[in-house]
Amino acid sequence: MERGKSSLQGVGVPSGVVDQGVSQGAAAGTALPPLRKRKLNASGSRKTSTDWEEFNILPDEPEPIAACKHCHKRYRCDPKTHGTSNMLAHSKVCYKNPALLLKDPNQTNLVSGEGGFLVPTSQRFNAAACRKAINTFVILDEHSFRVVEGVGFKQMCKQLQPQMAIPTRRTVARDCFQLYLAEKSRLKAFLNLIVLGLH
Repeated sequence: MERGKSSLQGVGVPSGVVDQGVSQGAAAGTALPPLRKRKLNASGSRKTSTDWEEFNILPDEPEPIAACKHCHKRYRCDPKTHGTSNMLAHSKVCYKNPALLLKDPNQTNLVSGEGGFLVPTSQRFNAAACRKAINTFVILDEHSFRVVEGVGFKQMCKQLQPQMAIPTRRTVARDCFQLYLAEKSRLKAFLNLIVLGLH
């Protein structure tokens, strides 16, 4: 150690700086940085993952256990030994989570259909079906095309389906005309079948 000090002093480093550096190195021992303790949130233990919104920590367990809020399936949740990967995987496939049911394209609702019978319909927003419903509403109730530009009609549609883009009166007029042409072709084909059946 003395040879190191003399060599540093020989290149113009003051002896006080050399003594200070040697004493700090001896105090450090292995010269590794000190370990930093994990900081806690203001509310207590760290809960930064969004998975905690779907789980409750069970208080009367010998080890930290979290249970799903929907299906009550349990997972170990000790932050020192277990991560949140298992809870994240479960939250994506929980069959009782209502948020997942709304996103499932195969999930249907039963609504009243023609003749009062219950028919399955998808829960997902269907822009084409909403637009067709507006056209049917205008034709069946014999409204003018400008009814879709009324304030009350717009408020009603936004309340029923906020995602729906309300068409203009020109768009509704064009859609109704296309619907007329489609029904005309269907009727013509139906009448042709009847005529062929009579021969």
